Amino acid sequence: MLSATAQLYGRVEKLFTLPPGAFVPPPKVHSTVLRLTIDPQQERLGVAGDGFIEFLRLSFGQKRKTLWNNLKSEYEGAALKRALADAKVKATARAETLSLNESAAVFRALHKAQTES
Repeated sequence: MLSATAQLYGRVEKLFTLPPGAFVPPPKVHSTVLRLTIDPQQERLGVAGDGFIEFLRLSFGQKRKTLWNNLKSEYEGAALKRALADAKVKATARAETLSLNESAAVFRALHKAQTES
């Protein structure tokens, strides 16, 4: 969710990685330094003002569940199946495996299905 939200509101650039020895006390992991530049993407993704953040929260709601299982509580099965197919996303995918573009495509397809009903 953090990664998707950061990408939605800005450009994320990986600058460099620091080894554990760069810190006192040293952690057990390497650390990456990122640059976040404010650059909202809602218009480009076609999700401006339509509840996309709530959709992302629902998508990432339960980490171990598939996208289908996280979304089925809010969306009708046939519409969800059609939206995933239109977005070329497998029902077995997990939210963290999707790009922001793929998540936006699923959201737009679901939003379209709801407005047509």
